Amino acid sequence: MSTVSYNVRPPGTREATHLSRGHSLVAARPFRAGELIATFADPLLALPDGPSMRTTCNYCLRVGSGPMGGPLLACAGCKAAVYCDAGCQRAHWKAVHKAECKMFARVRANAGRDWLPTPTRAVAQVLLLLKAGDKAARAAFGEGGTLEGNVEAFRRDEAVWGDYELQAMAAVVYGGLLESEEMLATARAVLCKIQTNAFNRLDPDTGMAGIFLDAGLAMINHSCVPNAFIGFDRRTAMLRAERNIAEGDEIEISYIDNMLPKSVRQEGLRLYHFQCECPRCKNDLDVYHVCATSPVIPLNTFSLRPDLSWLRDPSINRSKASSAVIETVYKTCNAPSLSDGGEAATKRRWKVCKALADARMWAVEPLPATLLQATTLCQQSEETWVYALPLSCFLATECDPFKFVAPFMPWRIKGVMMIAMLFSETARVTAAGELAKHCSHKKLVEILEKTDQVSVCEAMLRLVVHYAAIGASESWEVAAKAREMLDEVSKLEGRSKQSSVLAAWARNPGDAQAGALFHEVILQPIDELAALAVEIMDDELWSPGGKAVVKR
Repeated sequence: MSTVSYNVRPPGTREATHLSRGHSLVAARPFRAGELIATFADPLLALPDGPSMRTTCNYCLRVGSGPMGGPLLACAGCKAAVYCDAGCQRAHWKAVHKAECKMFARVRANAGRDWLPTPTRAVAQVLLLLKAGDKAARAAFGEGGTLEGNVEAFRRDEAVWGDYELQAMAAVVYGGLLESEEMLATARAVLCKIQTNAFNRLDPDTGMAGIFLDAGLAMINHSCVPNAFIGFDRRTAMLRAERNIAEGDEIEISYIDNMLPKSVRQEGLRLYHFQCECPRCKNDLDVYHVCATSPVIPLNTFSLRPDLSWLRDPSINRSKASSAVIETVYKTCNAPSLSDGGEAATKRRWKVCKALADARMWAVEPLPATLLQATTLCQQSEETWVYALPLSCFLATECDPFKFVAPFMPWRIKGVMMIAMLFSETARVTAAGELAKHCSHKKLVEILEKTDQVSVCEAMLRLVVHYAAIGASESWEVAAKAREMLDEVSKLEGRSKQSSVLAAWARNPGDAQAGALFHEVILQPIDELAALAVEIMDDELWSPGGKAVVKR
C-alpha cells in the first residue's frame, strides 16, 4: 500500500520487502489474538466526511455533542468546522485549519454550502500544508515523498481519472491556489496517494465517517484472510491481532469487505492496483471454509455459539449454492432496483436469496445484509418492532460467528449489543402486561413470556463489556452504552441474586454450574427465538398488503 520509510513503522514491528508486495510490516514479537499491536494517534489526515463536518468535531472526530453534552462549537472564522471545545479548536487550527479556514468562505460563495466532498477537502488540506512548508506533509506527499500513489495506473482508467481531475481542480480552486498545470498535477498526485493509502472510518451504527491516513498504518498489506484488523477511536487508529501472530509473521489487514464473493472483492481492490493471492482468492473459499480452519474457534466457548463442532462442521449444503450461484445472487441483490433498503426491495432480496437459504448458508452474503436490513425495517415500525429480536438472534448465532470467528471482533459485539437493547424493550412491555399488544405472533409471545428477559439482557451486556475491552477501546460508544445499561439493570429491585450469578458466570464461564445456567437461562431462549426468524421472513413480514413502515 505504501513505500514509506523505516522511521514511521510502529513499535513491535519491523519492515520487510517483498518482490511482488513491496514494503510490509512483520511482527517483531508474538501477539495474542485480540492484543493491541500499535496505535496511530498522529495521522497525516483525519477528517469527517463532508455532510458530517457540521455534526462531528473536526479535530477529535467525536460524533454529536461536546464532552459534557453541550453543542459543538463553530469556528468563529469560517462557521463551517465545528469542535467539542476550545482545546480541540486550537489543536485543529494549529494542525491544519489555519490553512483551510478561508477556503470555506469560497465554498459558501461558489457552491452555496458549508462543506466539501471528503476527497476534495482532504486534497485541499494537503496542498495548503505543502504551501505552508509543513514537514510531515512534504515527507509524505511532496516530490519524492514516501507515499505510493500509482498515478500512471489511475491515469489508464479513463472514468476514474476524469473524476479525479474534477476533484483535483475543485481542491485547487477552493483552496485559493494558483491554477497552473503544475499545481493541478500535484493535486491529482495527492488525490491518488490518498486513495491508495487512506482508510475509511465509516461505521453507520455509531455515525462515524470520514478518512484517516497515517504513513505507518499505510505500510500494512492486504489479505482477504487477515491476521489483524483496524478499529478507530475518534482521532486514533488501533491495530489489533485478529488471531495469534508469531514473531516474523507479516501483519495483514483487509482493505475491503472480505466476506463478499470473489469477483466483488477483486473489483473492490481494483483501485489498489494489485491482484490478491491470498488463500481465500486462490481457492475461492467461502466464509464456512475459512471459519472451519480458524485458529480462534476455541475462543467461542464464551459466546452465543459455544458449540465449537458446529463452527468447524456446520450443516450446510454447498451443492445447492455453488460459487457461480452465490455470485449471481449477490449481483442481483445489489442491482440498483433492489438496493434502496426499502420494504419492497428487502422482500425481493429475500426471495432472490432463496438458493442460499435452501443451502442453509446463512452467513454468505448477501443473506446477512438482507436479514440486517429486514431487522432495521422492523425496528422502525410500530407494528413489527418485536420481530427485530428473533432476527437479531438469528444474525448473532447463524451469521456473525462464521463471518467474524473471533468473538471480540467489533462487528460481532454490535450484534450482541442489539440483542441486549431489544430485550430491554421487550422486558419493559412484558412487565407492563402489554407484549401481546405489540406482537401477534403467538409463539414469539410465548417464548418471551417464559424467558427471564432482564437476565438475558444483562448477560448480553456482560458479553459486550468483556469483549469490547479486548477488541475495541474503553471509550467506544457501544461499550459505554453497555456499561450504562448494566448500571441501570443493577439498580432494579430484586435482582441482586441474578446479577451476582451472572457476574460470576462472566468471570468464569468455564465453570460447570455457570455453563449450565448460561445454556438454560440465556442460550436456550435465544436459540428458540432465532428458530423463528426464517418463518418471520417468509410469512409474517411480507403478508399480502404487508405492513407499512411507520417511524417509532
